[in-house]
Amino acid sequence: MTADNVRARAAIEGLRSGVPSRHAVAQLGTTQTEIKSAFDEAIEGLQAGAAVKPLVISANFGSGKTHLLEYLQALAEERNFAVSYLVVSPEMPLGSAPKVLQALSESSRAPGRIGKALRSLGSERARPEAFQEVRAWCSAVGLHERFLALLHLYCEFSSDPEFRAQILGDIEGKPLLRTVLNQKLKEIGTHGSYDLKGASSTAVLAPQRIRLFAQLIRACGVHGTVVLFDELERMAQFSKKQRLAAYEQLGWWAGLAARPGSGILPVFAMTSSFVNTCVLPDEASGILLALDERDRQAQEGVRLLKGNLRLIDPSQSEIESVRYRIKALYEEAYQLAVPDFRDDYYEGSTPIRQRIRRWITQWDLHRFFPDQKLQLVVDELRFDSNVISDQELAQDPDQDD
Repeated sequence: MTADNVRARAAIEGLRSGVPSRHAVAQLGTTQTEIKSAFDEAIEGLQAGAAVKPLVISANFGSGKTHLLEYLQALAEERNFAVSYLVVSPEMPLGSAPKVLQALSESSRAPGRIGKALRSLGSERARPEAFQEVRAWCSAVGLHERFLALLHLYCEFSSDPEFRAQILGDIEGKPLLRTVLNQKLKEIGTHGSYDLKGASSTAVLAPQRIRLFAQLIRACGVHGTVVLFDELERMAQFSKKQRLAAYEQLGWWAGLAARPGSGILPVFAMTSSFVNTCVLPDEASGILLALDERDRQAQEGVRLLKGNLRLIDPSQSEIESVRYRIKALYEEAYQLAVPDFRDDYYEGSTPIRQRIRRWITQWDLHRFFPDQKLQLVVDELRFDSNVISDQELAQDPDQDD
């Protein structure tokens, strides 16, 4: 079995389970041409240093959202962008900037590199003059002087990789103690040159760290950073206060992307029913009175959610094209030819994920029973909603009455 056969088999297994692999995504591409065009335009603007608008994608369950996000991730990496993939959850609430920063840095990957993007790029491609340019940017946009000091120390301690890793860790959200920074600044004769006091809480500095993170990625030779936020519908499980904090952060991300030269593009994905069923009317207009900047950001976050791009059901010709490519992938995986079964069972609105599983199941049955005429029956799985009593659960099924 060749390496190509192994990759093809891994791709088929991913499609069978509903979690497509990178190889499967590359083979299949996407039928969502409108979203792909919007993404292409956004990353081209990002590379040019222009202001960009976040992408908000909505889809019905099982209609290919995960596949599309995988495809966008592969496309971004192919075009020399770093990518982070974040899933909204109680452990990663969108309204907490420090937790978003932590998840962003942990999941970030740079093209052709393993491990965290900033660590891998900073150790290989960092140019002292590029860091000096980022220092000038920090000063121009008003970031805390702590970050000016960190970048100064990073350039000065080029022979101390352990300390440099700690500096990058600070930018990723694991702050160095102020006493450590003061001691290192004293070693190079610049103690007292930077005001390290004030605004030191992680909540206050997390947004600044996200901005600096994106600038350092660009300084290391990558065009920018794409951040994919998936499963925004989980916000429905949050309290009202938590949802408002999440809307505020959505507005902040929109404002960040709108800054020319930000170096970062956020992409948000959710189920289609989320906005209509969970973003309540009073949250959209009545409660948020735009009393301060946080309220205005929250309003912008709600507007952002409502202006989403919906996944479009593929046409019959597009479905046939996908089936043809998966059939070729299956034949490469198992090194045999399989019949081109007709797909008359499903109606046009059937999610593509169900179709793919049916095709693969048909080919599996042919592979194991090539001489049999088989009929695949599909039915809905129903669960008995009747409650089983504790007494019945405790009863030994082998015990005589």
